[in-house]
Formats: sequence, structure tokens, C-alpha cells
Amino acid sequence: MEIALRRLEGVAGVSISQSTNIVAVTYKPGTAFDPAGIREAVAKVEAEVVLFQIVVRGRIQAEGTNRYFLAGKDRFLLVDSAAVPSETPVTITGTVDDSAKPFKLKIVPSPPAAK
Repeated sequence: MEIALRRLEGVAGVSISQSTNIVAVTYKPGTAFDPAGIREAVAKVEAEVVLFQIVVRGRIQAEGTNRYFLAGKDRFLLVDSAAVPSETPVTITGTVDDSAKPFKLKIVPSPPAAK
């Protein structure tokens, strides 16, 4: 699986944890998120993707009643997400539903910083 993932366009690194069944794929800057490619790569070893969780830097853009998260070439529709200021660069962690275009992104709240 690791070799197949490393062959995907724009992949900078792959980390696999056997104990937690988590695969982390790091993309090179400017590369678009490719969930279909990831799904195909893991299917080669008869595995499947259960959840995409991403950490990405970008900004929120409002369009009518919708809010989108823009990160490089990627554009995600924000769903069920807390308020994040528009047009300000931010780094977020979220889960991605890749069943529709644009992909749907739900921001995962981060715990408050320790004082």
C-alpha cells in the first residue's frame, strides 16, 4: 500500500501505523487532495478508507449562504462547522466527505490550549 500511495502525483510522504490502522499521506505544496487516488491505492491491498481527516491551511470564503474553505487548488464546502473568520488564513483539522463535488468539510473542534 505504501508504494502505491507514494506513486500518487504530489505525494511527499506516507506514514502507516499498523497498531491504529491509520495511514497519513502528506502532499507537496500546491498539490490537490486526491481521495479517489488514495481509495484506489489502498484497494490494491484489499483495504478501504473509512474516514478522511485532513489538516490543511487556507481561508474561508462566503458565497451567498454557503461557506467554502479554499486551500491551494482545493475548494471544500463547509458543513456543520463552527464559525471561523472569513478571508483570514487559518490551519484547520477536519473530516472530508468525498461523495460529492465540491467535497464537504466538517471542521473538527480542537481542544483549548493549556495555560
